[in-house]
Amino acid sequence: MTIQLFDLACANQRIFFSPYCWRIRMSLKHKGIPFESLPWHFSEKDRIEASGSTRVPVILDQGRAIAESWDIADYLDKAYPEAPPLMAGTAARARAKFIESWCNATVFPTMRAIAVPSVFEIIADKDKAYFRESREKMLGSKLEELSKDPAAETAAMNKALKPAADALTEADFLAGTSPDYADYVLFGTIMWPYVVCRENPLDMSSPIGEWFERMLNLHDGFARGAARAHG
Repeated sequence: MTIQLFDLACANQRIFFSPYCWRIRMSLKHKGIPFESLPWHFSEKDRIEASGSTRVPVILDQGRAIAESWDIADYLDKAYPEAPPLMAGTAARARAKFIESWCNATVFPTMRAIAVPSVFEIIADKDKAYFRESREKMLGSKLEELSKDPAAETAAMNKALKPAADALTEADFLAGTSPDYADYVLFGTIMWPYVVCRENPLDMSSPIGEWFERMLNLHDGFARGAARAHG
């Protein structure tokens, strides 16, 4: 049976840009579970109300709705134990939880000025009023005033990523010789600006840039073949 993934899309419904949905997209490919992305928009909260959530990702599997990326990853490991694990044991779960918390506290804040205005440009017209109101309230700034110095903002993002870059001088992946959910958490985070921005802000010459290339090539180049807002 194919899992259905409610996947945040912009006006072009081939372009999926949610960092949290990308975590699950890569997790499903990792486990080899067939899935279908259902384009979803901010204004379509009624379509996922059965999950008890107002945001994606949400998956539908055998009549059951599961929301929140961490809970979905946990569910996939428990429901499909015969498939390659996303978090193989306590240490892997702790590593993934640390990367998730670090991304939320340290990495995402440096990306907002870079990515949020770009998201507004590409989302469906029916989503624009909600997106502007909710993001301006959250960030305390007009969308047009978020980015003041793109070069400095890009440098700040790459500086925030340095702990992961340092770790990746020791191994090909955060999990070691092959990726697990910790890698997909960070990868999904970086896919947000990679998909929506005109220029990729990641320093591709750094260890994390080299890791990102490896991640793009995983699962027969699944992520590398994904549509981006600007080519």
